[in-house]
Parts: sequence; C-alpha cells; structure tokens
Amino acid sequence: MVGLGLMPSKERKMASLYQKSGKLYTSIYHNGRRVTQATGLEDTKRNRKLVQNDLLPNTVFKIQTGQIQIDKQEVKTVGHYAQIYLDIKSKSVKIPTIKRYKSVLENYILPVFKDVNISSIKVTDLRIYLNKLEELYSGKSLDLIMIVFNGIFQEAIYDEEIDKNPFIHIRRVKVHSAPAEPLSKSEVQAVLQNATGWFKNFLAMAFFTGMRTGEMLGLKWSDIDWEQREISIQRTRGDGGVETTPKTRSSLRIIPIFDELYHYLKDQYELTSEYESYIYLNSSKNPFRDSHRIRDYHWKKLLLKCNIPYRRLYDTRSTFATMMVSSNKYSVNLISQILGHADVSMLFKRYNKYIKNDVRNMSKNLGIFD
Repeated sequence: MVGLGLMPSKERKMASLYQKSGKLYTSIYHNGRRVTQATGLEDTKRNRKLVQNDLLPNTVFKIQTGQIQIDKQEVKTVGHYAQIYLDIKSKSVKIPTIKRYKSVLENYILPVFKDVNISSIKVTDLRIYLNKLEELYSGKSLDLIMIVFNGIFQEAIYDEEIDKNPFIHIRRVKVHSAPAEPLSKSEVQAVLQNATGWFKNFLAMAFFTGMRTGEMLGLKWSDIDWEQREISIQRTRGDGGVETTPKTRSSLRIIPIFDELYHYLKDQYELTSEYESYIYLNSSKNPFRDSHRIRDYHWKKLLLKCNIPYRRLYDTRSTFATMMVSSNKYSVNLISQILGHADVSMLFKRYNKYIKNDVRNMSKNLGIFD
C-alpha cells in the first residue's frame, strides 16, 4: 500500500490527520460522509508518519473496495446535536433561557439544517445562511442564533464527530443595547397623576425602587417587612408565567421602602392583601404571566394620554437610577446594591451621561488631607 503522500490527490482530500489532547485522530470523507477515529497514538513525528503512510491509506482502500461500509454508519445530523445541546443546557441555565434557545432552534436553525450531516457544513454555508438572516432580523436576534448554532457544533467536537468548529471563522454580531431614556421629574409626576388603581401603585413601585418588571410581578406580600420598611427580592416572573430566581446572585437583595412609595404600597395592600399571595394581580385576581399586556396596553396608553414620547417600561428603572445619583444623597455603592448590580461599574456605564456635571460648582479647597 502506498503512503498518503503518494496517493492520488482525490484520495488525499478524503483523508486527513489531526490531533486532540495530544492524541492522533484520522478523518475520512466519502460520498459526503465523514468518519473520525482515534488511533490511540501519541502525537509524535514518528507516529504521524506511521499513520500517514500506513493506517490512513489502508482505511481509504478498504472504504473504496467496500470492506468498510461507511454508508451504513449512523449519520450525525444538526438535529441530533441540537437535542444534545438543549439537554445539556437545560441542566445549567434557567427555564426562560432554555425557552429562548428552543425557539431559536425551532424557528431558525432546524427548518434549514435539521437533517444535514453536521460534518458536511462548511464556513461558506454558514455565511450564506447568516447573510440572509441579517436582512430580516436585528443584531440581537442574529447574535442569539449564532450563539446556539456555535454551541451545537461544539457538542459535535466533544463527540469527535468534527475536529473544527466552523464558527471560529465567523465574527459575532456586535449588539448595542438600547440606550436608557429616563423620564424627567415632571414626566414622572404626570404619569403618576394620570394613572389609576393598581397601575398607579405599580408605577410608583417601579419609579421609587428601580426594580425590574419581572421582579415586581414576582413580589408577594410575604416579601414586605412593614416594621423595617423593606422589600425582599426573592423571585422573578415572566415568559408566560415562568417563575425563577432573579437574574443574578446580586439581584437577591433588600430594597428600602422610601417615604414616596409608602402610601402607594398601602393603597395596593387594600386591593390585593386578602388573597395572601402576589402583590399585583390582574382583573381575574391571578398573578400576571409577564409584562407584555402591561407594556402594550396600560403603559403605552398612559404615555399617549400624558403626551410623553415613548419610553420602554424598563426606563422606570433608569429613571430611579439617575434620580438617585443626581440627588447626591446616596453613595454609588448603595445605589448599585439597591439596583442589584454586581458592582458600581454598571451604574456608571449605563447612567453617567444623564447625570449633571458638577465639576465647575465644586469647592476648590481640596482638604482631603486635613
């Protein structure tokens, strides 16, 4: 049998050698199918020569002469590794995230690649596919698709079905978060004056605590300590009623009940305390499944009534943050703790540009060493 270097070019293209974790592996293509095998040999110059001149040519010859029935081997498809990826992720990420991953698979990846042999997909195939998606979807959606698809290929690498992830040649999409647009003091007053009932109380909670919407929907009356005037954040609700622990460990926190909020919370207590469950209930006296209807119906309608340019409901949080910082009453560390940030850098990153520059008005007498 001739060595790999002396084989015809067509045969050389179907056979290759690679190393993983210091061991040598063979990779052979035949009729659009790919088979990888561990040789068990250390990646040394001598062993590479042995595999190239003996093992690989022998295997290629046996495939071509039908001694090895490669076509009867199981095809490892994108759908196969997509299920593995989903099963593994479900053990380490929260339910809402798994739901997003599953949606990406069902709506974008599997309709095109489900039955495709994962080892046959080239970088060019992915670029063409992603270019088409880029014409239709936002950067954030496209980035999530790439994250999931990249993870699928990574599972195939762990399984030694492929030796390289084609996504290493594809750049991630730059995702720019929507800028915060806090409401002014007069706009906050207008919103609270025109809102009514539970929604007025809900917005007061948002403006005077900076809580995330899902955290507010997950609040129960048992989380309120009236004596200490504190709110304990224990959970979040969203994605059709899915209830999980908050976003990060720092999100499990205590929030003070400020004077501005106290009477709104008391008013809400009169509305829903008898149900001894969630603080905010819908018209059927059930907890809200998510914030979609609150945002699309109540919030948008109220902004129009107040003649206020559209803001995200989430900007109640940025309003609280900027008002707290600009008041000069509280340390940035304390404000970050109330917001549930891991550290103060997020506070400056997102909200600093909305805070008035007081450098010209500050005292020129340094005095820090007095």
